Amino acid sequence: MVCLLAMITLVGTHPTVLAQTDSVLTVVIKVKNLHCNNDMPTIKKRLLNAEGIDEVQFTDRKNEVSAFTVIYHSAATSKEQIEQVIETTPGCDNKNETPYRVKKEKPTKNEKL
Repeated sequence: MVCLLAMITLVGTHPTVLAQTDSVLTVVIKVKNLHCNNDMPTIKKRLLNAEGIDEVQFTDRKNEVSAFTVIYHSAATSKEQIEQVIETTPGCDNKNETPYRVKKEKPTKNEKL
């Protein structure tokens, strides 16, 4: 019984567990170079297989830019890591190419100040 109590105490106070805070965040990421009907499912599948991502929805297409809404856990991944997953996803036509590019948003005048 003493051994079991000591093990429970150690697990409950592990510094790694206490140091990580997790938030569920939503981000819209705009992606260029989607050309065929298989591009969206290919990116979505790759994102859903990445750690920390709960949901991916294709939400908009405008001026040859497609938008994905991604719900993820901040303790497991970041917006930058999600963007990297998208940009390293092989194309549906040629698996040796990585054609998808995240469209970087230009800062507004208020953000520059």
